[in-house]
Amino acid sequence: MPLLLALACGPQAPQTTDDPSTTGEPASGTTTTGTTTTGPATTSTTSTAGTTAVPTTTDPSDGSTSEGAQFIVPPDACGLVSGGELGLRCSQLPCSVWDQDCPRGEKCVPYSGDGDDNWESERCVPIFPEPGQPGEPCTVEGSIASGVDTCDRGVVCWHVDEDTLQGTCVAMCEGHPDEPICDDPATACAIANDGVLSLCLPACDPLAPVCAADELCAAVGGEFTCVPDASGDEGQLFDPCEFLNACDPGLFCADSLSASECDPQVVGCCLAYCDLDLPPSCPGALQQCLPWYGPGEAPPGNEDLGACVLPQ
Repeated sequence: MPLLLALACGPQAPQTTDDPSTTGEPASGTTTTGTTTTGPATTSTTSTAGTTAVPTTTDPSDGSTSEGAQFIVPPDACGLVSGGELGLRCSQLPCSVWDQDCPRGEKCVPYSGDGDDNWESERCVPIFPEPGQPGEPCTVEGSIASGVDTCDRGVVCWHVDEDTLQGTCVAMCEGHPDEPICDDPATACAIANDGVLSLCLPACDPLAPVCAADELCAAVGGEFTCVPDASGDEGQLFDPCEFLNACDPGLFCADSLSASECDPQVVGCCLAYCDLDLPPSCPGALQQCLPWYGPGEAPPGNEDLGACVLPQ
C-alpha cells in the first residue's frame, strides 16, 4: 500500500489570456478549492503502503480516496497509557511547525487530529533519545500520521511503510511559508495541507525527472519535488484521480473538464505534461500544450513546461 498525501486535486486548463492569475499550476480562467494549490493540484496528506499519495484540488466530503488507497486509523499514539512502543508521552500542546515553539525536549510536528491519516494539525511531542537526522532510517508509532517518530527536531519520518511503520527522516522547511528555506540545494520546499506539512524533498523537472523508481515528480506547494508514486495499477492517461501523486510518471491530476476523454463527473483526471519548445503532441482531442506558469512566473529551467488541456 502506498502513502497518500492528501492534496486537493483538480488542476484547471491554463488560460489563453495574457494575464494568468495563478502560480505553480497551468494558468486557468477558473479557480480551485482545497488546500495549497500546486500546479494542477493541491495538498493534504494520507497514507497507503510504502508510497505517498496526494489528493487534488477538491476534498471529497465522503473522505474517499483513490481506488486501492487504504487508511489505517489506530488509536492516538500519544494517548497510549504505556507511552507506546517508543516510550514517548505527548504533551499535545498546540504549536507551529514553522516556529518550533514547543517546550524544551519536544518538537512541533504535523499529525492527524481527525482520526485519519491526513496531516492537518500540529502538536508538541517528545524528541526521541538519540534522534535520527535527515537521510537516516526512522520509525513512526501508532499510524503514519501520528506525529510520533524517532527523528530529531525539525525533522519528520517520511515515505513510511504502513505495515512496518518505518521510513526515512526528512527535514522540514524553515523560514516562513511565503519564503521557505531548505538547507540542501538539491531539495525544494513542498508545502501541503495549509502549511501544516512542509518538507524539503528532492527537486525535479517533470519533463526530465530523476526521481527514485518508486517516486514521481509532482507539483506540491508550487514546487516540483519527488514524492511517492501512489498510482498503483491505475493512474494512466485519462484515468480518474483524487491525489496529486495518483497518476503515472509524466502525468498530472487535472480538472476532469480539461479533456473530452475524461469523465466530467469525477474529481480529477490524469493528463500529460508537454514541452512548449517541441511540436504539438498532446494525446487528447482538441487539447493544446499551454504554459504551466503565467508570463514571467516560471522558475529557471521550467520555462518550457506545459500542460495538455482543452483551451478555455
